[in-house]
Amino acid sequence: AFDLTPVQEIWHDDPDQVLAFTRGRLLFVFNFNPSKSFSDYGFRMLKGCYRTVLNTDNPIYGGNGLADDTMEHFTIPDPLLDADGKGWLKLYLPARTAVVLEKKD
Repeated sequence: AFDLTPVQEIWHDDPDQVLAFTRGRLLFVFNFNPSKSFSDYGFRMLKGCYRTVLNTDNPIYGGNGLADDTMEHFTIPDPLLDADGKGWLKLYLPARTAVVLEKKD
């Protein structure tokens, strides 16, 4: 059951005000910064493809619609992360938003 799935912190950065964690196949990313958006903000994630399942910047939630939620996000290889089966997942994080992505099979 989902409620028994552990939460694992991936990243927190107090100056940027960004927090990311996983729970099962889901990646939750929060940009609490009131004024700063970030392009290509990177996280070390399991290699693969991730799709957006929720984005608070989507206009249906009152957001500005600055990101394309239909886009699939692929990890970028890094030889230093290969041993762990990971790569870099880079995302656009508008200010004051949260995004939830799911790792595809």
